[in-house]
Amino acid sequence: MRARTKTALIVVVLVVLGSGGVWAEQGPVDLLVALESGQVWAQFRGAGPTALQGTVGRSPYGPANLSVTPGTQFQSQRPGVQGMTTFGSLNIDLSQRRIASIRIPAACTNIGLRTPTPADMMIPTACPNRRMARLTRVIARRKPPHPAAQLAVWAVANNPGRWQIEGYLREAANPNGPGAVSKRDKLITTAESLLREAGLRPSTFRMFE
Repeated sequence: MRARTKTALIVVVLVVLGSGGVWAEQGPVDLLVALESGQVWAQFRGAGPTALQGTVGRSPYGPANLSVTPGTQFQSQRPGVQGMTTFGSLNIDLSQRRIASIRIPAACTNIGLRTPTPADMMIPTACPNRRMARLTRVIARRKPPHPAAQLAVWAVANNPGRWQIEGYLREAANPNGPGAVSKRDKLITTAESLLREAGLRPSTFRMFE
C-alpha cells in the first residue's frame, strides 16, 4: 500500500514539474489577454504620429514574453484625439526583468483629429474589424514607408476624400524638395498595393477615386 502511495506521489511531482516546464517554454502571450487576466499591468501614451510609448510590468506569475498583435487599437481617454492602430508584431521580453519600456510602431485612425502626445493616455483594445486586421498584417510583413501605411489605415478606418489627405501628402513628400509630385504619387500607389494585398479594392475608397 505504501509503495503504491509513494509511486503515485512521484507521478504527481513529475506531472507538476512537467507542467512548469511547459509553462516556461510557452510562446508569447498576447498583451490584451495578459492584461485581461491580470498577469501584467501596462500604461501607454501617445508619442506623435508614428508610435506609442508604453511601460509594461508583469506579476510574479506573469508570462516571460508578451506580443502586441498587428491591429491592436489604442484609444485616447480625451475627446478630439485620434486613436492609433499597431502594425508591427512586437515581442516584449520580460524573462529577465519585471518592467519594460517599449515603443510600438503605429498609425492614426481618426483623420482630422489631434495626434496623440505624451499627455494623452491610450487604452489598448481589440482590432475593430477584420479589414483592419488584414491590412495591418500586410503592413507588418511588407514594412512600407510610414506615410503609405498611414494612408492605407485612414482609408479603412475613415474613408476620407482625396482633398482630406492633400495636406498630409504634401508634408510627407517634402513639398520644397525635388520630385515632390512623384513622391506623392508613389505613396498613393504603395497604399493601394497594401489594400490589394489585404484583399480590398482601392477603387472603393474615396482617396483613390
